[in-house]
Amino acid sequence: MKKAYYIITILLSACAIILFLMAAFASREEGATAIAGVVIAGMAAAFLALSVLGLKKDSAIKGIVLEKVGVLLIGFAVLLLIAGFANLDKIIGAFAFAIPSSVGGVLCFRKGVRVVEKASEEMRIRNIEWNAYIEVLCDQIPDLRENLRGGASEADIRAAETEIGRTFPELLKGLYLTNDGDKAEAVCGMLLGFHFLSLEAMRSEWRRSYANTKWIPIGSDGGGNFIGVDLELNKNGTVGQVISFGRDEQGKTVLAKNLGELFDRFTRIVCSEDFHIGEYDGEKVIVLGTDDVEEGAYLTDYLKAADSVK
Repeated sequence: MKKAYYIITILLSACAIILFLMAAFASREEGATAIAGVVIAGMAAAFLALSVLGLKKDSAIKGIVLEKVGVLLIGFAVLLLIAGFANLDKIIGAFAFAIPSSVGGVLCFRKGVRVVEKASEEMRIRNIEWNAYIEVLCDQIPDLRENLRGGASEADIRAAETEIGRTFPELLKGLYLTNDGDKAEAVCGMLLGFHFLSLEAMRSEWRRSYANTKWIPIGSDGGGNFIGVDLELNKNGTVGQVISFGRDEQGKTVLAKNLGELFDRFTRIVCSEDFHIGEYDGEKVIVLGTDDVEEGAYLTDYLKAADSVK
């Protein structure tokens, strides 16, 4: 039933776009009337986009479109009032249309904000594997919890996507909505020793482009080697797979099909006999494969090893 509703609204919105653009063109010499036609056609286009997104069930983007529709409605009300004051004979009619348009705009905008917030919260809640990993890790080393930064905002994530030129997979968005990296000054990073890069640090490292601009670094050893998310479309893998790459790597190595699979493996490692806690520079650190800090396996070498926890 919902699918049929969205299809009907797509068709009606498309018709409204055509009709109001034709009306705007026909009245192009009348100024305010033409502008009103273009604005209404723009609102119809926004509803068309909403309906298409409704079919795809992308709540976050639907919320953003609702916000834009609200802004358009408020802008339309302002234009009507300007036109009304420019021609006082039509001021009553201008107010008659401007008031409901502005009220509708405010309601749409507020609804859009709520939809975006709800989608963000749902994404954080769905981030099951990351949350489970953090819980078992911090049970072992409670002090690490203080190293986690709070979640990033939708705006922060969109800014990163815009600069990088790629839309992040949902798991990557959910990760950063939950936590925006860890504190880089700590000795031990949250990714089994690797530091979890904040969005700002991610963008900084990405600009250096050690290998491929479609490889997005999310974890770093501090020496130019990374764990990242592969956003490259090719026959040799899938978008969103987790890879290791960097100065000491010959190319990329696939570590997991996605972030959920990686963090699920991290949880198993923490709960295994391969996980040990040592001390370095007065702080607790993670040691893999042995309880000797000097002899412990380097993280990506451990993850690639045949006898590591899978």
